[in-house]
Amino acid sequence: GIRIDKKIGQGGMGVVYSGMDTSLERPVAIKKMREEIRSDLREKDRFIKEAKMVAALRHPNIVEIYSIVEDGSDVYLVFEYVTGKTVHDLTYERGALPAAWAIGVIRAVASALDYAHKKGVVHRDLKPSNIMVEEEGMVKVMDFGVARMAKDSLSRMSMTNTVVGTPPYMAPEQEQGIVRRESDVYALGVCLFEMVTGTLPFQGIGAGMLMAKLNGTYVPASRLVLGLPPGFDEVMAMALAPDPDKRLKTAGDFAAALSALPVA
Repeated sequence: GIRIDKKIGQGGMGVVYSGMDTSLERPVAIKKMREEIRSDLREKDRFIKEAKMVAALRHPNIVEIYSIVEDGSDVYLVFEYVTGKTVHDLTYERGALPAAWAIGVIRAVASALDYAHKKGVVHRDLKPSNIMVEEEGMVKVMDFGVARMAKDSLSRMSMTNTVVGTPPYMAPEQEQGIVRRESDVYALGVCLFEMVTGTLPFQGIGAGMLMAKLNGTYVPASRLVLGLPPGFDEVMAMALAPDPDKRLKTAGDFAAALSALPVA
């Protein structure tokens, strides 16, 4: 069975607890689905169906969903328990991260994305707080589609047409309601930019930020921080191309372009 020990956080889809899978004696993280979603049967079924798609993902760089537990009207997702620090925390602790190290992390995330994309799952909310680096350096991507589904459900139920996602990391087409695999590549580009410079490429709020994205106006990373490998700005520009058709097609293409840079 599953034992719930203590509350460790509050996420987009509800409360997160740490606990134990008592039959296998392994620590787990448990997310309890939000009240609002589980009270709407259609939304609940839709949520479970999507969660099952995510639970079918098996990749060393993806936090695994071990099981989906329905208990009366409650729904719990039981996850692999990951310790370490998020890229968000690491970046803010250090101000900016060494390019070679950051590129290594991005390559691991790219591997996770390519795998998920082949299985028809787009992350839709990739950001540094969803990328965990364990003490041994293993990179784990969290919240594939699931937190996103919860927010989608809530916005459908409140009938607002809010686009769900985290604006600074969202591709322009996603802000306009179109989600495709290239949208994850864009978010990955923003993550890398922030990791190496300690700052976001697109600032401002609302329409101002969207215009900056659509025009591709941002200060190149090499102007913000010294010592980036030559060619870095060019690869960033390919990842942050406003038009998804002109962007690097896959996360793997982005990783390959980064790997080809002469990293000191």
